[in-house]
Amino acid sequence: MKKLSWALCSLLILSGCRFEDRIPIEMTSMTRTQPLGNEKSLDSTIRFDIGSLEITGEEKTSSLYSLDLDYDKASFTPNLEYSAGGGGEGRFTFDLHSMHKSGVRRERKNNKMRLAFNDSIPLSLKVNAGVGDARLSLSGIKLSRFEFESGVGGAKISAYEPNAVPCEYIRLKNGVGGFEATGLGNLNFREFEFEGGVGGANLDFSGEWKQNADIRIQVGVGGVDLRLPREIGVRVEAEKHFLSGLHLEEFDQRDSYYYSKNYNSAQIRVSVRIDTGIGGLKITWL
Repeated sequence: MKKLSWALCSLLILSGCRFEDRIPIEMTSMTRTQPLGNEKSLDSTIRFDIGSLEITGEEKTSSLYSLDLDYDKASFTPNLEYSAGGGGEGRFTFDLHSMHKSGVRRERKNNKMRLAFNDSIPLSLKVNAGVGDARLSLSGIKLSRFEFESGVGGAKISAYEPNAVPCEYIRLKNGVGGFEATGLGNLNFREFEFEGGVGGANLDFSGEWKQNADIRIQVGVGGVDLRLPREIGVRVEAEKHFLSGLHLEEFDQRDSYYYSKNYNSAQIRVSVRIDTGIGGLKITWL
């Protein structure tokens, strides 16, 4: 144990991180609101390196977006930009990144941000959440495109109301930690991709389906559970050496595909492609 302690101290000193260089915490708050103008759509990219992130929709509001942020200004810098382009598209970017200062802190406090988008105009949203937990409530938002990537920590996504516009593409990528999504069928997507990481994932596709869709799942270490509405017709394709990790309920095999028993009669059909991974994949019915 003593050898380990000396080794840790030596490593900190060699890296330029001295215990007497403790960085004091300087928590501060920031609030920003963008008035709704003549925008017909919004393109938004959010990067949140460390802390708790909450994203929601906001109805009957005069704001295009609003945010409330608590952060440690001694170690992090927020960068917010908004511009209105031609054709009525607004562009909003937010980046909270570390200034990479050396030193050891006496304590740690999470950065926290709540971000609300106007739910009356189509939104193309890209979110990169680093270390921490992320909660995204997409109910009511007119989502035209959605990309989300989590780093280390838990992530939860929910959509309890139908998306009023078609969502061309959804991409979800999980890092280290649990991942849970509910009501994905409400998002009205055409193409859906999920890349699993280290930690299990539960993908619930309940909701109001309006169109056929393609789903691609890359299985991670912890495995993936898919829950699909029973009225949806499903075709599954998986690589041969992954079949041992595939668990299906009430499917029939035809050639190299697996079909749900209702596939031929279903009004909405979904194609699911499974790529290899260490964990398994299970499809069950809602």
